[in-house]
Amino acid sequence: MCIYLLFRDLSGLFILKWVPGLVFTQRVFIQLPSSVFSYILLYNIPDMLWYVSGILLLRCIWFNKPKEQKIYIICFYIIGALFEITQVFPSIPGTFDFLDLLFMGIGALVEAVVYYKFTTRPKSQCEPLI
Repeated sequence: MCIYLLFRDLSGLFILKWVPGLVFTQRVFIQLPSSVFSYILLYNIPDMLWYVSGILLLRCIWFNKPKEQKIYIICFYIIGALFEITQVFPSIPGTFDFLDLLFMGIGALVEAVVYYKFTTRPKSQCEPLI
């Protein structure tokens, strides 16, 4: 949310038409110089973070049911990718960006590696010390 509030002009967002009174969102607080890094920070990183937060929410909801968790997360991967890919068509709102897919994949991969690193420890590390 900080990326949106500090760096992006939110006056054109559809949801703000429903919630009037958020005048502070119509102003960009920090102007970044135009570069590849600033483009990635402003547009691709927030999508990746939303995607990873969805995955973490599903992991939290089905924490004790690994089979169901895996199914829901795979469905979430597919839905997220399809949502981005369908933006190629003019009838779907949004703009297709290959970097969004790339960063969503990187975020999902890093999340999965960290998750499996911490949940699949050897049994000797899980034994109580007492």
